[in-house]
Amino acid sequence: MAVESASGETAAPEQTAPPRRPRGRNVRWSIITAITVLTITSYLDRGNLSVAAPVIRDDLGFSATEMGVILSAFIWPYAIMNLPSGWAVDRFGPKILMTVAALLWSIAGAATGLARNIATFLGLRVVLGVAEAPLFPGAIKATNEWFPDHEKARATSVYIAATQVGLAIAPPITTALLLAFGWELMFVLIGALGIIGVLGWLLVYSKPEKHRRLSREELTYIRENQRTGGAEETSSAEVGRQWLRLFRYPTIWAMIIGGFCLQYVFWFYITWLPSYLESAQHFSLKAAGLLSALPYIAGGIAVIIGGRFSDALVKRGMRAMDARRRTIAGGSLLTAIALAATAMSSGPAMAVTLLTVGMFTYSLTTASYWALATDVVQTSTMVGSVGSIQNFGGFLGGAFAPIATGIIVDRLGGFVPALIISAALLLVTVVMYGVLVRRRLPV
Repeated sequence: MAVESASGETAAPEQTAPPRRPRGRNVRWSIITAITVLTITSYLDRGNLSVAAPVIRDDLGFSATEMGVILSAFIWPYAIMNLPSGWAVDRFGPKILMTVAALLWSIAGAATGLARNIATFLGLRVVLGVAEAPLFPGAIKATNEWFPDHEKARATSVYIAATQVGLAIAPPITTALLLAFGWELMFVLIGALGIIGVLGWLLVYSKPEKHRRLSREELTYIRENQRTGGAEETSSAEVGRQWLRLFRYPTIWAMIIGGFCLQYVFWFYITWLPSYLESAQHFSLKAAGLLSALPYIAGGIAVIIGGRFSDALVKRGMRAMDARRRTIAGGSLLTAIALAATAMSSGPAMAVTLLTVGMFTYSLTTASYWALATDVVQTSTMVGSVGSIQNFGGFLGGAFAPIATGIIVDRLGGFVPALIISAALLLVTVVMYGVLVRRRLPV
């Protein structure tokens, strides 16, 4: 494992041979399985309203504007609550926070089936956004406790890939349940899946030192190959002081800005890809819906590849923080090139191909984007906070992307300038992570 000097530079590796994985059962991967199940259920709860929206409008008489307000009610609470949720995860640990959060988002999702007016829908979507905010900070905290440095990005890539799976499977699953049982019971059934995920999490997770099924060999393997491992219990006041102190460091602001630009592009895909294929490339509605799945399929594969690539750099002796930030910068640069090429593409087939390539290269960054939070701090105490602050910036970008793209398309003459601006924002991401995120935080 590489050693970092006080100045932040990488010293010679302490070992030349890669660490050997323990034989037999590897309990740490059951933790990742439980997180992955929770991730998929959370994305089903996020996406089911979009599918049911036309039916709900017909049944309850909502206007398009009213439905739009309801659909957007999730995003802003989620973004804002990333900040305190990271603090809470660092203070109370991932088991408690993720259990409470998953129960709350499952109940809110199920209760949506009982809603009959705009105020109730808005309130439940706000609760859903608040409840889902601790998911990824908690997942990163758990990953940091359970995995050695050279496996963290690979482990993270599994449940991050589940977000792509969630985006791909949410429409067909939700549609099937809606057609079979109606929209009211559809919400209840998907909420019940979340309760099952919570039970699995409670059965599987505890701190490594307290886990009954963890062998001494696996615990040794985890701890001896970590720069930061399980954290000691920290007082609320101390976590609060350290949390505020994080905003003094240029590294944090570079991660916020870089995350904003990176997630802007992801939400450009999520919210505008079908419209681009229909209006700019003249595909039918059905064809656009089918072709929109291709980038997410490619992205799910790329998340795993990117995580393994980043971990391979660490195993070869590169400082973990450098492996993560360089993977992010490299993937962002390739995506910027793909989006700029899409803007200049000459035909529909080429545009779809380039957009799929762009999501593939974008997704190479995502495991490292989250794993970086575990490597940028010198101790594990503030891992959840750093991850949530970065994701706050990212989700602000995600919240602005749909609005900004609509304005750009209307006022600047279509999707070509929207694609060019997205590519330019990715160049900002390259600078943030490739140049400015260099020194670990002294907290």
